[in-house]
Amino acid sequence: MHALHGGHAASVDKKVVEKVIQKLDGLSKLSGSPQLQRSHPYLPDIARDTKELLRQILDKTTDLIHNQYLQVTVNSLLYKTQQCSEMVKKEGVTTRKNLTKLSLIFSHILCELRALFPGGRFQGNSYRITKLEAYQFWGQAFGTRCLVKWEEFKEGLHSVHPIGKGPLESALRSTMDLTCNNYISVFEFDIFSRLFQPWESLLQNWMMLAVTHPGYMAFLTYDEVKDLLQGHIHRPGSYIFRLSCTHLGQWAIGYVTSGGNILQTIPQNKSLYEALKEGEREGLYLYPNGLSTNPDLSQLTNPTPNTVIQVTQEQWELYSDMDSTFQLCKICADNEKNIRLQPCGHLLCDACLTSWQKSDNTCPFCRTTITGKEEVHIATTSQQISCASNTRNQPDNDQKAASNVWGACTEKVVNEEEEEWIKNRPLPPPPDAPTIAVRHLSIPVLPSAPLAPIPSTTRTSPLPWVTRPNLTSQRVTLRAQDVINRLTRRT
Repeated sequence: MHALHGGHAASVDKKVVEKVIQKLDGLSKLSGSPQLQRSHPYLPDIARDTKELLRQILDKTTDLIHNQYLQVTVNSLLYKTQQCSEMVKKEGVTTRKNLTKLSLIFSHILCELRALFPGGRFQGNSYRITKLEAYQFWGQAFGTRCLVKWEEFKEGLHSVHPIGKGPLESALRSTMDLTCNNYISVFEFDIFSRLFQPWESLLQNWMMLAVTHPGYMAFLTYDEVKDLLQGHIHRPGSYIFRLSCTHLGQWAIGYVTSGGNILQTIPQNKSLYEALKEGEREGLYLYPNGLSTNPDLSQLTNPTPNTVIQVTQEQWELYSDMDSTFQLCKICADNEKNIRLQPCGHLLCDACLTSWQKSDNTCPFCRTTITGKEEVHIATTSQQISCASNTRNQPDNDQKAASNVWGACTEKVVNEEEEEWIKNRPLPPPPDAPTIAVRHLSIPVLPSAPLAPIPSTTRTSPLPWVTRPNLTSQRVTLRAQDVINRLTRRT
């Protein structure tokens, strides 16, 4: 059995990395193998890209031995490249399916390497998890480490989200451990917490969406979704969903249209629950995997109110000096901000975001790739409104007294990007109809789409919130007997 699965990974040095590179080079030349699917994830292409990235890493990393992530990952690659080399020599449907799954795993490893080694330089210890609560949990439990063994991770997560024993624990590990090495990386945890948001009911969401929902499919590719749904082609509204392999951290939903076509989309800036409910209302997602009953997902409604962002005195004064207000959207200058972008934390209105994303999926302020959004409410008080006309003219002592009106301020943030935006407005153009709610677009999943690595989520500026509501975690004790039958059908 491979060293990774037996406990500690074998020591890795430059010779071992060179050996892995050589094996990947061999896999990159298998383009003529009939056992390999031609669509993404295409093993020869992934092997080539991984080989090139490992060479960059080797050139820019002076201490291989003390980098735990590299030690584990290189050993894992060594084992899996050997598996592939042996499989391609065999024939049969089972071999082809196993090769497809290995291709997906290699694709996940490549995405993780790109996220933790951008440009070949290690930045795993500063990788920023997208969801704030998940980021705080990881920091408190594991500090700046980017990789922990499953057993250690399980104990840490159990302290905030109780985990069941037996088959249920195995199912959770199978869902989270995308690279299949018995470790959980900060990148994998970021993906999981984005997929099964919100944090307050993280494992309940996972249970309902991945364990008990008949529409969930693990380790499935674009072509395999088409093949599976072909069996339901005469039942429009049949659907299944899976982790997108081209956009890790997002869902891909495949469904049969009323015209008998099979389409696949990636919901943008919304949870899977919201996408499935919207699709159900529109008659698109009615029969999970062709079954007559659509599961009731009403329990997944976000149990917490919209995040409240309290305007500080410093923010109020800054925007007043520019003849503006903090709560006003700085793109259209008409609507109030009600959306916070992830991971950068910048604020705008929903209508402007919808219009902007028709041509661009980066933050209009800082150009960070948008990975999600959350609804927020900008808190204003009657005291702020009544003091607006005279606060700046008060003596210093009076100003200090007036600042207490804003409530308990834990920090003061000046959003430099927004200040610059106001000075140089207008860019980008405002939405066509800012007062009309526009439904978010779904983007089709193309089988030839290139891998899109998750960018580092280091913020360019502090998040502009001051106080947050006290969120009470909904802790759900998960029971193994609820899923034993389903686990027998899972990889």
